[in-house]
Amino acid sequence: MLGVLGRGLRDEFPNPERIGCPGREIVAAIAAHKMPLSQAESYLDHLTSCSPCYRDFLQLQREHRQRRTRMIFAVAASVLIVAAIATWAAIRGHDNVQVAQSVVVDLRNRSLTRGTDSMPSEPPLEVSRNASRLDIYLPLGSGDGPYDLRVSTANGEALLTREAVAKIEQGITSLRVDVSLSTASPGLYVLELRKAGSEWNSYPLRIQ
Repeated sequence: MLGVLGRGLRDEFPNPERIGCPGREIVAAIAAHKMPLSQAESYLDHLTSCSPCYRDFLQLQREHRQRRTRMIFAVAASVLIVAAIATWAAIRGHDNVQVAQSVVVDLRNRSLTRGTDSMPSEPPLEVSRNASRLDIYLPLGSGDGPYDLRVSTANGEALLTREAVAKIEQGITSLRVDVSLSTASPGLYVLELRKAGSEWNSYPLRIQ
């Protein structure tokens, strides 16, 4: 019944000269429910007695529904994208915290460079910016006791300074040092160590 009525309204009231037709913007406002009912009532009689206006109304109503559907899907997609990015960031942040928490820095076979002005020609040690602790194996023959540690730029500017006590376990002299390198820019630095009161020994270090 409603289908028959709709077809009748579309076809049974021709108005080729569009006499008394409201502007298209008015029909669009009614189709999109943007016009208050009290204001729209004055046009409803014409819409139901003018097939061209009724066809315009149906077309504009259909376009409005399509736009609203696309908007709903776009909003839903945006929410899903934001949620996915937030989940990815949380997982990545968790992984970054977990990865490279403790880094072994093995100096047992490294050459010593006395002082702080020059760097050895050996490949640099590599440490992640995510490292929160360094387990440093000191060169063979190093004694236990208090040590000073410093990470500096190539220009000698100190990035990190620490004091730690070396211990000998199973013939290996090692230092365990808590560090925070997350603010350091990736690049080349100098790792400097000395037994308390002695001269600094320098090693090239790459923070990545």
